[in-house]
Amino acid sequence: MYSISHHHALFDKYSLSTDTSFTMPTIGTVVSVKKDGSPASYFEDDKWNFNDLFNTKGAVESKYTINFHAQKHNPELLLELKQRAYWLIWGGKGSLLEVEGAGTFRKIESIIDTLNNLNSLFRIFKGTRINRFRYLSNEIVFSQIIESLKGVGEQTIILKLNALSVLTQVNFQFPEHQRFTIPYQDGQTARSIAKKIAGKGGGHYPTVIPAIYEQFLSRTVNEVESAYQKFLNGRDFDADVESEYQSLLVDLDISAEIEALYQELTTDVDIQERANKNTCSEKDIRDDFMKKAQEAVEITYRNQAYQSVLEVYKTNNPLLDVKEYAKCNGITEREAVDKFRIIEGACFAACSAFTGMRLSELTQIDNTSYKEVDIDGITLCTMRSWTNKLEKLDREDVWACAPVCREALLVLTVLNDSYRDESGNIHLSPRFRFDGRGGAGNNIKRQLKDVILHTHNLSQLFTDYSDYLDIRYIPDEMDEVYNLLNPIVAERLNPIKANDKGELFWWFTTHSLRRTFAHFVVGHGLVSLASLKHQFKHINLSMTAIYASHSEVLTLMGIQNPAAIKKDIEEQENELHREYMKDIIEHPEEQSGGYIKAFEGDCVIPSDMFNELVVTTKGKNKSTGFGTCFKGELCPMNHLFESSKCVGRDCENLNINKKEAENWVKRRNGCIAKIEKMKEMNFFNKSSLATQLTDIRAAEKVMSDHGIEFEKYQVGVYIWQQ
Repeated sequence: MYSISHHHALFDKYSLSTDTSFTMPTIGTVVSVKKDGSPASYFEDDKWNFNDLFNTKGAVESKYTINFHAQKHNPELLLELKQRAYWLIWGGKGSLLEVEGAGTFRKIESIIDTLNNLNSLFRIFKGTRINRFRYLSNEIVFSQIIESLKGVGEQTIILKLNALSVLTQVNFQFPEHQRFTIPYQDGQTARSIAKKIAGKGGGHYPTVIPAIYEQFLSRTVNEVESAYQKFLNGRDFDADVESEYQSLLVDLDISAEIEALYQELTTDVDIQERANKNTCSEKDIRDDFMKKAQEAVEITYRNQAYQSVLEVYKTNNPLLDVKEYAKCNGITEREAVDKFRIIEGACFAACSAFTGMRLSELTQIDNTSYKEVDIDGITLCTMRSWTNKLEKLDREDVWACAPVCREALLVLTVLNDSYRDESGNIHLSPRFRFDGRGGAGNNIKRQLKDVILHTHNLSQLFTDYSDYLDIRYIPDEMDEVYNLLNPIVAERLNPIKANDKGELFWWFTTHSLRRTFAHFVVGHGLVSLASLKHQFKHINLSMTAIYASHSEVLTLMGIQNPAAIKKDIEEQENELHREYMKDIIEHPEEQSGGYIKAFEGDCVIPSDMFNELVVTTKGKNKSTGFGTCFKGELCPMNHLFESSKCVGRDCENLNINKKEAENWVKRRNGCIAKIEKMKEMNFFNKSSLATQLTDIRAAEKVMSDHGIEFEKYQVGVYIWQQ
């Protein structure tokens, strides 16, 4: 966790030298500075504020403030804590934030987190004679710290003990008799102590269960696409961008720019040497450089065309002004503000769900982050983000994503942009005060200061969006899979909340979506763990493996037909479709699913009406052999048609005929056989087990609907104890 400030000169003016006299900060020593070089906080202050210099991305101010709470501490012990905090940050003259040698820098955020963890830890010594850090080396004194931590969460204990270890890193700034060590015994570690004394396990962010996840994806994509259609306002954005780009090419001669860039790229390049190294001709090398120069120039003008068209679309756009939106849609201004809040939540939720980004990474994307990359004729969707998690300088990261992320960013760019302090800044969210007593009215009275969507406010946005979605959690139907996929979830991370009516719903977080994203892409065989490691920007593969530990749970299936089909296959498909529709009309009693309900009553229809029905439904129906979807690309599942999930919610677009029902019987038998094999081998893969159970319960519903006798399959209590 390292980064660098770039402002050493501002600190060097006030910094203390490191020498054998062990100089210590005094009450008037400057501990933080502002951008202009003036002091921001002094050593004597109870609060040290680092916001002006370090809070460059609009985070909540408390993240860059150290509050020592002097009244709650032994004053002498607090003095040494502040001294150690000073050296952690300053590190001596010319070495701001530097630890363990030149070139290694600790993030100011990490130091502040460390000190906040220690603040409560040292309060147990108030009113005692434990007033020096050297006493912590004593086993009896250290045992008092351990005793104070008993019964709290495992992760909390680990964080506090590790924070204590950090303070030993500045021992060299103190005389020998003031230094301390942590008296771990016989191979003890912070983690081993935590496991022994914790009142509860650390747990992990929950995996979203399939029945909830498909609803979340479907509704989120629908919200984004609905807003995107309002943004288009009946126009073709891509066509307009292409037209503008072609106009630029006509008006400008870019060949000179391409040639200039080519010359710049090939400067100091030995063409002959490179050709020999790559076993190709010099012409091939030159052509390659020319191609790169051409692509770079073309991208520049495509971006220019994109921005030009975007500015045109922003003019009188329905999403541009919340007041105008209210008028056009016949709703109150309060309702319009609430709707914009929902759209905002859906757009950020889509970017999270289809990339696996953390909250902090979502704060770094902007309206230019989406980019399509063409590799060997295949168009890849990517999003750019910036992070300083590991490097001294901000690093640009590229994330694979879905096309809906482009739509989400475009919507965020124009959403209420008329009221933003900075046009196009997707992390500024306009806020308003309403009229009426206590601001309870329906009309906007005045505009308030824009809310900055840093990590805290984005987290609240996800909470509000979860409240809006209100996706029901049904214990009788969902507990089985939930407990299997989430054996340990800390209470603070419990995703199952009660709404104002007392009904249970699922509460979404970016980290929960991140975990579920990993399960889907790895479990479905779309990517390898190594690829996911790169996507998640993990340090090592073991971190990624944790996320993908139950990776088989999501078996969502694509439903797109092959791009080209031979004529005879088309004819065969048409005939099969006709037979399928004929079976629905003539044998409604052999059908199940929500689709057949549309044919309740007399199903006898004239031949011309039947032919019309065949034509209108052809091309929309998609089948997996276990059911047929009659919505095609307009399906609320948004191209994620998997029969088990559709059966569970009795989807109105799903039909299952007698033959498909028989396939469910076979599917159920196969799933049971796999579980029994696990029992026989006494080896249980919970991810696989969750998938099998989901299919078994769906199969049993189908069998029940079709009057097929069966006895409900019971997994066995002892499996849950494994």
